[in-house]
Formats: sequence, structure tokens, C-alpha cells
Amino acid sequence: MIISIVIPAFNASATLGETLASVFAPPLPEDWTLEVIVANDGSPDGAAQKTVVNGFTHALYLSHEPNQGKCAAMNLGINACTGEIVILLDADDTLVADWPTRLARILETWPPDAPLCFSACQTQLGESTVTDPDYTGRLRFDDMLNERHMGEYLPMFRGYALRANHGYRDPGEPYGCELWTYLGFAEKFDLWVSAEVLRIYQVDRPGSMTSSMCSPQTAERVVRCYDRIFDDFETAYRTHAPRHLNKRRLRQAVFASISGQRGRAWTTWKKGATLSAPIESLGALVLITLGSEAVNAIVGFAKRARLLRRYG
Repeated sequence: MIISIVIPAFNASATLGETLASVFAPPLPEDWTLEVIVANDGSPDGAAQKTVVNGFTHALYLSHEPNQGKCAAMNLGINACTGEIVILLDADDTLVADWPTRLARILETWPPDAPLCFSACQTQLGESTVTDPDYTGRLRFDDMLNERHMGEYLPMFRGYALRANHGYRDPGEPYGCELWTYLGFAEKFDLWVSAEVLRIYQVDRPGSMTSSMCSPQTAERVVRCYDRIFDDFETAYRTHAPRHLNKRRLRQAVFASISGQRGRAWTTWKKGATLSAPIESLGALVLITLGSEAVNAIVGFAKRARLLRRYG
């Protein structure tokens, strides 16, 4: 069996070596072949990335120019891979030391009719990044709409299904919109969640998504991601998860405010504000009123205090 690991990379030369070392360190079952592809997204440090990858005999380095975004980089690697199982790993994260053993256990329980499996993650501090760390089971469209079993997971696909889908849906911008792709899969098939931890999710590294979510540039991309999700799935949200549609609208309003789109923020808040979610409605109102400078501190405190979901 071929296991493909695709690693999209942008300005990742400082962390990529650690990532690749974690992939290649443990021995594999005799009937497994490992295929590792690093896909450089037109990064300024492309030459340094290539040098790192060349230090690992069995890793393949691909690159495109110019920078086209995370989804484009993932699809560059996906289009080149041949694995029956395809794992998407960030270039600043690592796999656990015994990941082949854990992956083998996942493969024993992962139903063949589920094209996508989410494996639980932990931070480098040992903190779980998922809301239900002990849950193993199916993840249905209704679950995703209602935000059950949410968090930061490691996505892995059955290769045939990912290729039939032509990889990830690409929003054509640096910030990917992976939820857009996952909802599309879940609308057609049951997905799977595993409590087995394969990935160590590195939090608060400079330049990482967790350290830049409240920057105006990232916030603007999140707003556009929500636009795509609502374009395709608003009817499904209204039917199956109206309260969570309102909550997503409120989040979009806050990100619109952070990005400097104050008029858009108020318009979106009015769409999402509801008596069925009074705390979220009031909280979004406060954040929009205070502006972007206060958001980082307030949201950071709320996540540390478990008042907000920290990951995913």
C-alpha cells in the first residue's frame, strides 16, 4: 500500500526539516511504501526549501510560480501523488513518533465507504485541539453544519476519492478555505473521525495561522471564505442548522471589522444577530464596536478561559 504525505510549504524552510524528520523517522510495515511530496507555493525561500528536501532521499520537491495559495499548493502535490491513502500535513507541524502504528489502527476501523478521515491532534504542549478527543465514529453533513466533533484535525483521504474530486476546491488566494471542501464531501458521503493522534500541531509560532488570525489581511480572507461557504451551503444551514448559520454570520462580522470593512461588519452582524444566540450576538457587537486593536487580547483571553473554542 502506498501512503502519500503531501506538505504544502510557504516560507517554511526553518521548520520543514523537523517536519520531514518526523515523517521518515519511524519504520514502516513491510507492505507500505511512503511517498512524500513537498509542494512549494511560490515562496521566496524556495531554494532553501529545496535544499532541506534534498537532504531526505525519498522526498520529492515540487514548486509553482507565482504564489497561488495553500489550496493550489496542496493540489500540486495531490496531482502528483499516487497513494491509496493521502495525508495533508502542514510544513510547520510534525507527526508523532509512532505514527505508522497509529495509522495502522485507524485503517482497521476507518470504513471503506468514508472517503475522508479526520485524525485528532495535540499541540506541542500536549493539549488536545479537538472538542471531543475520545470520539471515534462517523461525521455526517448534519454534524458538520451543527459543529459537532469540531477542532483542528489531520485530514487524510482515500486517494481515489480525492482525485475524483480534483483535490481541494481552490478559492484562488493565499488563505485556503478547507471547510468549503469538507462540507462538499460531507454533503455526498459520511466522513470519519478518529481519536488516534497522528499530528503535533505547533501553536503560536511566528507567521503561523494561530498567530495571525486577527491581522487585517487574514481577516479579509476569512470573510471571503465565509462568502463561499454561504454561497453553496446557506440553504442547508437554514434547513439543518439555523442557529449555527447565525453564529457563522456573527463570526464573519467580527472578521469584517478586523479587516477594516466596518460597513460590511454591521450589515453582516444584523443578519446574524438573534435572540436564539444572545451571548454570541452581544459578544460580536462588543468586538465590532471596540475595533481590531482590542480583538486579539479579548479573543485570546476568551480562548484561554475556554469561553471560545480554541481550535478549528
